[in-house]
Amino acid sequence: MTFNIYSWQKRCLHIVFLLLASCSSPLWAQTIIILADTPYSDKEKSMLQGPTGILYRLINEASPSVVMHLGDFKNGGKSCTDDLLREHKALLTQIYPGKIIYTPGDNDWTDCDRMFLLYSFDELERLNFLTKLMFHTPPLLTKNLPSIKTQPEQIENKLWINDRLAVSTLHIVGTSNGRANIGKSKHENAIKRVDERDENNLAWLKTIEDKSKNFDALIIGFQADIYQQSVLESDACDNTSLKTCDAFAFYRQAFIDLAKRLNKPVLISHGDTGEFCFEKLDNNLWHLNAAGDFRYIDATKVTFDKESSDRPFIINGLINPNLPNIGCSN
Repeated sequence: MTFNIYSWQKRCLHIVFLLLASCSSPLWAQTIIILADTPYSDKEKSMLQGPTGILYRLINEASPSVVMHLGDFKNGGKSCTDDLLREHKALLTQIYPGKIIYTPGDNDWTDCDRMFLLYSFDELERLNFLTKLMFHTPPLLTKNLPSIKTQPEQIENKLWINDRLAVSTLHIVGTSNGRANIGKSKHENAIKRVDERDENNLAWLKTIEDKSKNFDALIIGFQADIYQQSVLESDACDNTSLKTCDAFAFYRQAFIDLAKRLNKPVLISHGDTGEFCFEKLDNNLWHLNAAGDFRYIDATKVTFDKESSDRPFIINGLINPNLPNIGCSN
């Protein structure tokens, strides 16, 4: 056999290239999938329905640690009937059984009192029904997530820590977090419930912080776009307002302060508005407006690389991996 030095060198260079390529990809990566503002249409339902729906297949092929749904799991133009909410829970359940963390959106209860709907409901009554359906009625969405923690005072607030990544939800919704457009509930009762949710959410952030020795990074998911330009330009809410107002200023500051105190990467993720975008807001604080809401019918793949301090969160669409846009401007 003739020894060819050039062929040998070429083979060695090829092996070195493969080794470098493997080292450049995250060796300690963990993936979660985020859904938001879906399904709104029959097309989206079919995309999420197993075994053939494209999003169903892509989610399961990704084998994420968990799937988060950030609320608005129905079209705001559809009446919030018991049957419709049950139907959409069943669709959600089969996507990734027992490993789904859901937090409510305004379409799911706050906006159920819209007068143009065929059937209009008291929003607080719908919240009570939704809470019972999603968090008390089998099959439970989180039954296969070991050691998941629940806030006793607000069962929809969850915390799950897996391989040094903490995933949490907060119940923050659009419609100025329930402070605007109160149609059928008693105004004072609705505002009282908002105050209670805000108080519980801030307490839950403290609970998460107290457990920070158990994680290296934190993802917090909720529905409302608290960084939307129209929100930032609105007046602060008060207890008499019935129109759009900024109910979120103290949350924005709380997240900045939390990221500084933790000194660890924190990703804030929400749905609510159409833009699919990702940006860094502050030291250790990133912001993701997840795919959904008609404009980007997709699911969001979040890869956490605990070996990377500069780029701990890698964000891609499942159908369109070239998205999201870098920088948010909605």
